[in-house]
Amino acid sequence: MQSDGVSPTSPRKVVIFTTFSSADEAYSLNRVVIDQIKMLTQNGYKIKVIVAAPFEAKGEYLNPNVKIERIPIVSVHNEVKKDETFDADVTALEKSLTEILTGADVVITHDIIYQNACLKHNFAARKVAEKMPNLRWLHWIHSATSPVTLAALRDYFSDEYLQLVSKPFPNARYVFFNNWSVPRVAKNFGVEEKLVKVVHHPTDLYELLKISDPVRKIAEKYEFLKADVICVYPVRLDRGKQVEYMVKTIASMKRLDLTVKAIVIDFHSTAGDKVTYRDTLKQTAIDYGLSEGELLFTSQLRPEWSYETSHEVVGDFMRLSNVFIMPSVSESYSLITQEAGMNRCVVVANYDFPPFRDIFGPNVIYRKFSSNVDANSGQDGFTKTNYGGDVSEEQRPSEEKKYHYETGAMIKAKLNDGGPIALASFLRKERNLQAIFKKELEPLLYSD
Repeated sequence: MQSDGVSPTSPRKVVIFTTFSSADEAYSLNRVVIDQIKMLTQNGYKIKVIVAAPFEAKGEYLNPNVKIERIPIVSVHNEVKKDETFDADVTALEKSLTEILTGADVVITHDIIYQNACLKHNFAARKVAEKMPNLRWLHWIHSATSPVTLAALRDYFSDEYLQLVSKPFPNARYVFFNNWSVPRVAKNFGVEEKLVKVVHHPTDLYELLKISDPVRKIAEKYEFLKADVICVYPVRLDRGKQVEYMVKTIASMKRLDLTVKAIVIDFHSTAGDKVTYRDTLKQTAIDYGLSEGELLFTSQLRPEWSYETSHEVVGDFMRLSNVFIMPSVSESYSLITQEAGMNRCVVVANYDFPPFRDIFGPNVIYRKFSSNVDANSGQDGFTKTNYGGDVSEEQRPSEEKKYHYETGAMIKAKLNDGGPIALASFLRKERNLQAIFKKELEPLLYSD
């Protein structure tokens, strides 16, 4: 459980404090809490989640590492108002929170100090905070607009309540979701800017893309979401598919200071020359600088994939990808290239095989990989690309490396061109659950 800049000796005892009376799927705050539950429990934390008494746990709330704690349900209002049960409700909430939070290190609240409807919870929490000076409070503020103010409370509440609100919330940090809003949030809550922290909202990419559990486990083990380049090639290991060119190109992108993952979905490749070819590809990867875990063969990842993989699994890997390379010497069409394009991958196709230019049009990077047809006429024959032209055979390997390096640079330019592929790659790397947890959320649990 290491996070960037944090070396915890033992996990913090974390409590998430909500006023939820139900787990409504469409409620945005509920979605945020679900993601927090995932981030914490997936990183080994056992947590408590505070909800209102009628709440019925489901989904992530049933995680065995989550303990649901219920506080009394009280009447609430969307405007500043002191109803007849206000004092009694605050006392009941204070008592319940004191019991739940005893022994905790950090409590994450959601709009408790912002919404009028949480005014009773706000006062109760402040009273508990005064009694527990070592408890760290992280207040998620789900709107940058002004919270309930002292002036708005003055006509309704006694000095006891006004004094509570007039003082900064003890041992608290205020959390918002972008850096530009920090000054505004600080001003609205009357605190120094250094007390406002930024935690971007993450997205569970595997859930969004409906990635199956087996593929998710592989992606998590090999840290796909951290990679700059993910390239999948579903292929039977016939030598005419020229998988080595995909391997060489992806390896060249590593030389461009990119982190890379190449995945060969090698179906129907369990015997004969196909096994020999796989071993050759592994050696090519080593020769070109790929390390263990950067070139994967699905046949060797899970027993049930040793002979074939389902179209669902292929689609899962494809949806996680952002690059696709098709170097085959001959295809009747290439549906996988079409699917890669539909999945917003940067596509590289074999220029020496003319049908690709007809099928996939101009929005593809075309590179020379030889073919079994005449590249000019399209008739039967053979097109041989000699990298470096008329150089000696001793020079040719280095010339070929230069060519694949150039291809990698072209792909990198496409990935970084500011378009939707660049945005998707950035968000995959920087806004997934684990990235946000390790870089932004977990450090707040331990920092001063």
